[in-house]
Amino acid sequence: MQTASEYTQGEPYPAPAVGWYATILLALLYWLSVLDRFIISLLVDPIKQDLGLTDVQFGMLQGLAFLLSFTLFGFMFGALADRVDRRRLIFIGMSIWSLATALCGFAQSFLHLLVGRAGLGAGEAALSPCATSMISDLFPREKLTSAMAVYSIGATVGSGTALMVGGAIVYYASTLGDVVLPVVGQVRTWQVVFLMVGLPGLLLAFSVFTIPEPPRRGVRQAPPTGRSWRSAYMDLFRFIRSRPRFFFCHYLGFTLATAGLTGGVGWYPVHMMRSFGWSEGRIGLILGITLMTAGIAGKLITGWVVDAMYRRGYRDAQLRWYAGCLLLGTPFGIIGAMSDNPWVFLGGIGLFVTLATSMPACAMTALNLVTPNQLRGTGVTVFTTIAALLGSSIGTVIIPFLSDHVFHSESAIGLGIACLIGVSCPLGAVVLAGGFDAMRRAMAEAEREL
Repeated sequence: MQTASEYTQGEPYPAPAVGWYATILLALLYWLSVLDRFIISLLVDPIKQDLGLTDVQFGMLQGLAFLLSFTLFGFMFGALADRVDRRRLIFIGMSIWSLATALCGFAQSFLHLLVGRAGLGAGEAALSPCATSMISDLFPREKLTSAMAVYSIGATVGSGTALMVGGAIVYYASTLGDVVLPVVGQVRTWQVVFLMVGLPGLLLAFSVFTIPEPPRRGVRQAPPTGRSWRSAYMDLFRFIRSRPRFFFCHYLGFTLATAGLTGGVGWYPVHMMRSFGWSEGRIGLILGITLMTAGIAGKLITGWVVDAMYRRGYRDAQLRWYAGCLLLGTPFGIIGAMSDNPWVFLGGIGLFVTLATSMPACAMTALNLVTPNQLRGTGVTVFTTIAALLGSSIGTVIIPFLSDHVFHSESAIGLGIACLIGVSCPLGAVVLAGGFDAMRRAMAEAEREL
């Protein structure tokens, strides 16, 4: 438990090299978490064949089991991130998710895999509340958006390379055939893949101790000793009620943006197969490179521009910039999604993603700049839960619903994507714009107490 003496307002920030090393390492851990999360998508057929699973059961493994535990344990880790050594929490979480991934390599039934996937979600829930809180203490406020952008690149590269790196691991494992391990005995190829992906994480978890646990900055008051998780979230909700307009516009605006940005990602490959007749391999390579390049470029540009805006006095820079990106990116997304030319689709979606992909960096930075340090872990947890449950989940459902029940064609996925982008992104921009003044007032109050 950290005491009041460990909370500081005026201690100098660490050297930039220390802050950037920590941020890049945390981004690497973020990348590994995404790889562990999505590797199972490459093993569908062999697992189903060996364990006799149905598509519904496999859907539960990929989504429900992970999401429920991620949400539940996220609330626990979010509260702890505001009170204890954040490196230790990341170490514990990473050890849990790596061990859970490796244990999937010994699964002999659906229940075994279900427990493993739940353990994966539980462990990964520790990373972002702790990492974003630490980064906020490692960088001055005028450089924070750039640091958050670099951290969020871990997810961009992770999702872009999961299929490529994971595919290479699966291919290598297939060359080994069934492997006989001491005590365990014979394990299947898909089980070897889980072991190869999970076990290195148990060693990499120790790398988090090569970065400093930074002094906490922007603390209005040290959290009382023995504060329960319930009281931690009650403190957060009281703070939210003191700035209702900012939090309403932030949560709703970025959640709408999440629906438009992430809702279509899972349907881009389906649209390209049905509308353009491309193979899975071609889609995986070209679409993966497009999305990864667009994501990295967009986040780096956002970090540089928003921090420059902040230095020029725009205390609503994160909301102002991202609202503009949504309005500018919407036409590109609609044109690309409605085109019958695959290269126009890739170009339009690529430009849309370049502009919209900075959502996590802008959302997390705005949240942490306004929120006192002792509430940042809980604040990030509540936001990510809302964005995931409402934004991502609803977005992925709306597209096939429009395709099936409005346009009455499986080939109308592109129209569903265009409708989702055309409604959620401009609406998100309008909601965010409604929070500009509220963010400026909240920032003025936060800066007075530094």
